[in-house]
Amino acid sequence: MDAKSLLRAKKAAARIEHPYASYSAAGVLRCSVCAVSVKQWDAHLLTKQHRQSVAREKEQAAKLDKAKRKAEAAADTASAAKRSKTSAAPVDSDDDDGSDDGGAAPALPAGFFDAGSRPESADAGPSVPTPPPAPQPTGDAELDDFLASLDDGDGDNAAPASAAPAATAAAPTRRRQTYKDVGDGVASYSAAPQLVSAAPAGESAADEEPEAEPETEAEKRARLEREEREEIMARLDAEERAQEDADSRVSALKKRMEALKKRREAKAGAGGAKAKATTKGTTEDK
Repeated sequence: MDAKSLLRAKKAAARIEHPYASYSAAGVLRCSVCAVSVKQWDAHLLTKQHRQSVAREKEQAAKLDKAKRKAEAAADTASAAKRSKTSAAPVDSDDDDGSDDGGAAPALPAGFFDAGSRPESADAGPSVPTPPPAPQPTGDAELDDFLASLDDGDGDNAAPASAAPAATAAAPTRRRQTYKDVGDGVASYSAAPQLVSAAPAGESAADEEPEAEPETEAEKRARLEREEREEIMARLDAEERAQEDADSRVSALKKRMEALKKRREAKAGAGGAKAKATTKGTTEDK
């Protein structure tokens, strides 16, 4: 096997197995939920873009599942109602046979044949008010005159009341006067009707915000790529700052070690000089 075959076999063995991982015809790794090409799959799974896409995909799947369950429940309810309606109206063969054999006429209300022979009731005509009975004399002239005057007043009030319906029925229907009907020599103060707009002041159809246009596939792909680049740059900046912090710490430790080393060397040099001086003084004494 040549090198190309070995490389191809190695790539095939290293294919990523994931629900959202897919490969194009050229063998390029792609994320099916984000619709973008991916170089590092593990790093892509940690990006904000992938997490948002997965959450959006799960939300859409939950909505579809909920709508499907509602449709199934509605279908089950309709079929159950149809079955109950069919079972609630059984055919009673005994009743049908009895009705065919008996041939009895339907029952009639009581007194149906006597209704035509009854005399017309006096209540069918218009009701006439019955005059009140005349007051009986009490023996007191003044009291009798007072009661008689009361009876005369009641009779005068009753007559116009009974004549009012007839006058109302006989009176023609009058047309309502408008602001255009002005009599001769009469000033008209009626104002012409005005159209009042139902919309509040300061609002118009032009003030309404236009609806956002749906995002195309190319715009969605460009937005996702831009978000992924921004997130990668943010991670690189964070790693660079962390590296700089580590380098500064290492430099500080190196400087401290050098200072300690110089201090030890100076201390050792001072001890050697003192020992030499002591040795020299001892020799001179001898």
